Amino acid sequence: MKTDAFLSHSHDDSAWVEALARRLEDQRALKVWLDRWVLVPGHSWQQAMVRGLDEASSCAIFLGAKTPDGWFQQEIERALDLQTRKPELRVIPVLLPDADPSKVPAFVSLKTWADFRNGQDQDYAFHVLCQGIKGEPIGRWPPSQSASAEDNLAKYEARIRELARFRTLGVHEEVIVEYERRILDLWFTDGRAP
Repeated sequence: MKTDAFLSHSHDDSAWVEALARRLEDQRALKVWLDRWVLVPGHSWQQAMVRGLDEASSCAIFLGAKTPDGWFQQEIERALDLQTRKPELRVIPVLLPDADPSKVPAFVSLKTWADFRNGQDQDYAFHVLCQGIKGEPIGRWPPSQSASAEDNLAKYEARIRELARFRTLGVHEEVIVEYERRILDLWFTDGRAP
């Protein structure tokens, strides 16, 4: 399963990383590999993680208060090793609010960071991370106020995913069809998603 980003992190930072993973998928329609979302009980988690990293276009390494050790350190080493054989793989250091930049592993510190030390709502850090995942330059900040076609498409896709969720919640089909009709009307009349 091809993904946009493999999210490598310490289990101490799981809740923070999961919240950001939701934001990446919901706001930017990026497909992320997050262990607690994709691991299957009873299967080898080590093999799944290696495969997840191999199939990702980028690897975001989330660095918090602790110096990486154990399996987390091995993920970082694997990502950096994989990048030497697959130069298009982007390895993106992400500094969490309690990160100490002096504890960032040497080879990781040579990369451009997404710095969330001022909190998760920091729009610039989120923008830097998204651009890194997509393999695009950071560009000017703040971006222009007019939404790009890509942003509109991402919003449209998010609304369509909501329709699938509505069905699982038992929302009446007529309500779902009406909502879908409104989404499509806005998309085709002025090129924007609601």
